[in-house]
Amino acid sequence: MFDLDFGGSVVDTPGLRLFKLWDVGSDDLAPLLPELRPHVGQCQFGLDCTHSHEPGCAIKAAVENGGVTVRRYESYLDMKEYFNL
Repeated sequence: MFDLDFGGSVVDTPGLRLFKLWDVGSDDLAPLLPELRPHVGQCQFGLDCTHSHEPGCAIKAAVENGGVTVRRYESYLDMKEYFNL
């Protein structure tokens, strides 16, 4: 594993073709992302918000006001879809 100067790490895994999150449900993903964590539970629908289409979503509001980057939010949505969360 190689730490990156700007944060995060890269794991060199020759031959590995698939990455899976173990024991992570749909409610568990957003809190794993540091940028999203402060907004979890602040939505109109509380912890039942999927952060994709509901009105009053604190994470979508953070994206709109620049508190969370569009790229990071889209990455979150892609992970939810890819991992069927």
